[in-house]
Amino acid sequence: MVAEREPTRAELYRIIERLREELAAAQVVVARQSARIEELEAEVAAWRGTGGAGGSGGQRPVRPPRPPRKTGPRHRRAHAFVRPRGIATQQVTHAVDRCPDCGCALRGGSVKRHREVIEIALAPATITDHRLVERVCPLCQKRCVPRLGPGDGVVGQHRFGPRLLALIVTLHQVGRMTVRPIQEHLATVFGVHVSLGAIEDALRTVASRGAAEVAAIRAQIRASPAAHADETSWPEDGTWRTLWVVSARRFRYFEIGRRTAQQIDAILGATYAGILVTDFYAAYHHFGLHQRCWAHILRALHDLRATFLEDRALARWVRRLRHIYQAARDAPPCPTADQRRRRRRQLEQRLQAACLPFATRDVPQRRLSARLLKHRAELFTFVTEPDVPPTNNQAERDLRPSVIARKVSGGTRSPDGSTTIARLATLFRTWRAHDLNPFLQCLNLLSAPQA
Repeated sequence: MVAEREPTRAELYRIIERLREELAAAQVVVARQSARIEELEAEVAAWRGTGGAGGSGGQRPVRPPRPPRKTGPRHRRAHAFVRPRGIATQQVTHAVDRCPDCGCALRGGSVKRHREVIEIALAPATITDHRLVERVCPLCQKRCVPRLGPGDGVVGQHRFGPRLLALIVTLHQVGRMTVRPIQEHLATVFGVHVSLGAIEDALRTVASRGAAEVAAIRAQIRASPAAHADETSWPEDGTWRTLWVVSARRFRYFEIGRRTAQQIDAILGATYAGILVTDFYAAYHHFGLHQRCWAHILRALHDLRATFLEDRALARWVRRLRHIYQAARDAPPCPTADQRRRRRRQLEQRLQAACLPFATRDVPQRRLSARLLKHRAELFTFVTEPDVPPTNNQAERDLRPSVIARKVSGGTRSPDGSTTIARLATLFRTWRAHDLNPFLQCLNLLSAPQA
């Protein structure tokens, strides 16, 4: 074995000298930190009134005086920020009959205060046995049997009434409950057993009866001056399909199909003439008027900045684009259309000047710069059209409940199930957008006579 070489005296001196220098530097840092700690302790002691770190008496720092309290009557608000009181269905009057001190009988009096108690009535499900009596005409010998309809509380061939069917579908859509929790809820609260197949059949019934209303909602969206569109993946029997949503004003339309331009054309119509607010997916490119989503751009800028933290040129470029968007978003609205168009051209020129130097260079922002330059004419439509928002947040918010349902249920198992889910989402989200009670709307749909 080769013996390790012992350090020479000169090397040891060099090591000792280096350690002395490090010790001196550490002592300087410790002295500086000790001085800072004494300053902070003195400030804390002064605020507490103890007069400093040494404990000697001192004066409390002078704080700015509080503004004088307003006097006079309280300013009345336009709206009262209190819990609204419901409309009483019954009143119960409470009064003390005798004085608790002397026992004297008490009469009359006035209402001192009210206390509201809200309660629900839990009644077991009612089972009605409809007996259909057959009668024979004495003249023509025809056998006559009555027919049951919505007026008798019957929905088609269902053994469940319209209220129970409407409750099942409302729990599924509004409560976001799957079929098994719905089954347990009905058995626990109402004492009625409903099979899983009957719950799924209730969903299909409401979806089929609302087909005409769904078509009317799609027609309203096609005629709207502006619409939001977005899509997400949807599993169907082990294969991935696409859930589309198109929102316009107070209408919401859902459809499950392929992720192609032909699918969105079937929803909106290939000749849609309104302004379409979308992300940068290529299936939307062939539509005429656009507003591209700035929320997607800001998220892409954030991801770039988080990936390349040390790139200062990228940080300056990100700040520059954010300032351009903030200037377009926060600027006061221009009174005339010519001024709005002029401002839009100025913003497009600023964006082009910011992105053009990086569109062909080997830098992290090259691809995003090229995309913004390609679609720069579609980024500031909201400047000339004040009713159009700069982001596609409306469609993303409409998709979110369906995304949560996809994670819970795992999607659908057949095209018929996908059609049912899309129609129910269209009906219930549109009712909610119109501030309508979805349970009552579903009950009206089931109680309406069918042609």
